[in-house]
Order: sequence, then structure tokens, then C-alpha cells
Amino acid sequence: MATTKKTTTKATNGGRRAGAAAFKLWGIRALIAIVAGVSIGAGAGVMTVSKLEPGRGTGVDSLAVMLDSIAKGRIPEPTAQERSAEAKRKADSVSSEAEAPPVELTAVPQVTDMEEGAARNALLDAGLQVGEVQFQASSKPAGTVLASMPLAGAQVAPQTPVTLVLSDGRTGTDTLSRPSSPFAP
Repeated sequence: MATTKKTTTKATNGGRRAGAAAFKLWGIRALIAIVAGVSIGAGAGVMTVSKLEPGRGTGVDSLAVMLDSIAKGRIPEPTAQERSAEAKRKADSVSSEAEAPPVELTAVPQVTDMEEGAARNALLDAGLQVGEVQFQASSKPAGTVLASMPLAGAQVAPQTPVTLVLSDGRTGTDTLSRPSSPFAP
């Protein structure tokens, strides 16, 4: 019997060693895969930048020069040409803001108590969009407009979506359910 126990112990230890070796092997493979994936991803990123911004790879502000300057602890000062281009860009944005014509506002039409179709047509005729349609319990006939958001008379930009709140034709008590029991007093 003693030999059987020793054999089992040897087999178990051998199995553990094999398991540890396999675990170590797969760990190394996973590390290699991660390193390879990161390297490929970084290379693809650099290639994408070169494709999206042609000419940038050879200019003064190329990715390699920027990374080198950051690594060395210094950031290159902009050249006179870059400063003038930035000043022109700022001046153009200020002048384009000043030249923009004012937006003419539109009043939201009164659509309360209209049927949904008529309310939609009134909004479209006013140059607005029909936004979300919500339903609310009301004793008014189903499909009747109860409210609009923004409210009627509000001044809004053209093509602004207007939310319509419609009646679902049920009162608040219609929507409540009372359990009926044959044993109720």
C-alpha cells in the first residue's frame, strides 16, 4: 500500500509541474501577444496620422520632433510664420462673427385645442419642426393638443422642434384599476 501512495504523490507532483509549466508558457505567449498588439497599434496610429494629415510627417511639427522635444523637456517656440498664421486665423474668426447676419426668430403658433394633424400643419407652415409627441390623460377627445413646448407666442429660431402634448381621451379615473372582489362588503 505504501507504494501506491508514493506513486500517486509522484503523479500528482508531476501533474502540478506540468500545469505550472503550461501556465508559464501561456503567460509568456500572452505577454508576447500584448507587446505585439501594442506595437502594431502604435504603428497603425502613426500611419493614420500621416494619411489624415499629409505633409505633416516632414514638417517642423512632425510627431517625431514633438515627441523628442517633450522627452528632452523643451517645447519648440512657434515660428514667425506660425504666429502670423494664428493671428490671421483669429482675425478671420472675429470678422466672420461680426459679419454673420442676425437670425430672424419665429413665433410658435397657438395650437392648443387643435387636432394633431392641424397642429402639425400650423407648425410646419410657421417654419418649425414637429418634435416629440407626448400623451396625457384628459377628458378632451383623443388627439387634441393640450399644450406645446415651447409655449405659443415664444420666439424661437427657424426649424426649432416643438413638442406636442396630446390627449389620449381617457380621464385620470379611467386609467386607475380597482380590483373587484366577490367577497367585498
